[in-house]
Amino acid sequence: MNSNRDRRRQRRVRLPESYGSLVVSLDGTVLDISLSGMAVETNTRLAPHRALTLRLGNGGRMLSLTGRVVWCFLHGTRAIASGEQLPVYRAGIQFQDVLSPQAQDLVRFLESHAIVTLETRLFGRFRIAADDAVEVSSSAEFRVVELDARGVTAETSIGLEPKTECEVEIQLDGDTVRTRAIVREAHRLESPEAAETWRIQLEFTELDETSRASIQEFLRAEVGAGPDEPA
Repeated sequence: MNSNRDRRRQRRVRLPESYGSLVVSLDGTVLDISLSGMAVETNTRLAPHRALTLRLGNGGRMLSLTGRVVWCFLHGTRAIASGEQLPVYRAGIQFQDVLSPQAQDLVRFLESHAIVTLETRLFGRFRIAADDAVEVSSSAEFRVVELDARGVTAETSIGLEPKTECEVEIQLDGDTVRTRAIVREAHRLESPEAAETWRIQLEFTELDETSRASIQEFLRAEVGAGPDEPA
């Protein structure tokens, strides 16, 4: 009896009307920067038109900005210590709200960190010093395709590389489940629409017992499992 009930709880359930959101954090290298935007290099593709939150710095005072991806292309690959080849993408990001007080923070950041090239000045292009890095956070809605207590398969506009870590938030009948996850599989779907659609399989990595119980209770209701049977 118990084994049958456990199998029901672990069954993957299609949830076409369930939605959630995910936040992806990744490290990148700043190629050049100006008051209007910057070019970065990352191992994950950044979808054009995607809104981003950017944090610039090297462990000291961090500068936070918002921007939007205007272009992105595959530049090549690079080998890591294990011998695995990672993709290398280059992307252009346009800053938003450049007339806000954040612009003054950016000016001060450039004054203290930028290496000025011969052809540029304050409103030109700069190269960030080699020890500075950028962390890019992108938030996107997703539609849940399948869900179980170990992970979720979702459709979203963000194309994520396998092994990318992210934060996941799912709304389940009024309960909000928040956890970290890792991308196991990702592929782009063929679609006649102009917007990109990706299907990604995420494995939960830091699911606490309360969230796990919420998911299992939701799944029991979805598959029609009755009350617990006596052992």
